[in-house]
Amino acid sequence: MTPISACILLCMTLGLLCQGVASQDPYAPVCERGKYPPAESLKVPEYVINLDLPARDRWTQLATEKRQEIRNILKGFKSFVDQFGGFAEEIVYFIDLFGPAIVDFLPQPFQDEIRGISKATGLEIGEVTLYNIFYEIFTVCTSIIAEDANGTVYHARNLDFGLFMGWDAKNRTWQMTEILKPAIVNLDFQKNGKTVFKSVNYAGYVGILTGIVPGKFSLTINERFKLDGGYMGIIHLIMTGKGSWLGFLTRNAMETAQSFEEAMALLVNTELIAPAYYILGGNSSGQACVITRNREVNGTDVWWMKQAGGWYVLETNYDHWSAPLFLDDRRTPANNCMRKLTQQNVGVAGLFDVLSSKPVLNKLTTYTALMQVNSGHLETWLQSCPDPCVPW
Repeated sequence: MTPISACILLCMTLGLLCQGVASQDPYAPVCERGKYPPAESLKVPEYVINLDLPARDRWTQLATEKRQEIRNILKGFKSFVDQFGGFAEEIVYFIDLFGPAIVDFLPQPFQDEIRGISKATGLEIGEVTLYNIFYEIFTVCTSIIAEDANGTVYHARNLDFGLFMGWDAKNRTWQMTEILKPAIVNLDFQKNGKTVFKSVNYAGYVGILTGIVPGKFSLTINERFKLDGGYMGIIHLIMTGKGSWLGFLTRNAMETAQSFEEAMALLVNTELIAPAYYILGGNSSGQACVITRNREVNGTDVWWMKQAGGWYVLETNYDHWSAPLFLDDRRTPANNCMRKLTQQNVGVAGLFDVLSSKPVLNKLTTYTALMQVNSGHLETWLQSCPDPCVPW
């Protein structure tokens, strides 16, 4: 976070604390029950991405149908980015201006997929390139992998996005968070008419932040806050050509890794653009871990579910060996709710309840995804946090 962002965060938190004192703490953490299933209208639609098509044509249908939603996201992002300081603006300006050149340095098939989306939406290639990287710089999340009493592994996550991007005081929502929701889709990537992997995406984003390879593994990315973050990685990539975009690496793992172990090797041993947490789940009991990554391959920590407590592992946006920022402690309430859930109640409904519990659910939450590797199950629900609800 920038100093300006931290100051805003502190001021908003103090305001909430004052409200809490005056009204007997309406923002106190809760552990929900019976929230699943939500209204059918909140279920995210699914599209097929045909990997047998040329890369330029794979996203044409989706990008055409969601053209306005993609344009709205890009417009909103650009209008709010100045709140993150001059350096962020310079990076955005550089990528927007030199996008046609930068895209040539991206690995295939991402080059041609971005060109195809540019054509389908009418957006400049630089804008589509920018669209495909800004999630890696401004995302916060909660991911949980848990196994039930029979050893069946479930993987669930909230994706939170839009911090400091246009607080709407009247509606008590983040403007960017609300802009994103209409663009959320489930994708079924197929070859020869058969599913290779599934993911949850913002339409037009070709990387993977949440995904599952049926029968093999599931994977989510959470942002890791470090000074040596995404901006530094972008500059390093421009200067040296070294480093992988987080979402592109995950997509590569989805397409090529044939097992939990192969996916883990890719995530551990590849230099990155930005530090991150990779939360990786497998198809058998005990196959679950949080991979804490620097940009470089040195310093990687692998935290296994058995080390975390035996039957679940939970990650927000802070190193598991350190206390979370006191202004942003979703970890403690989430752990409390997991303990109240108990292993006997682990499943799609139970994990949805935990992720629907405030402040794990907050004003930044865009969706909750629920996955089970053995069955290849993925379902995604749009989320909103009714008042009283914390902004993050």
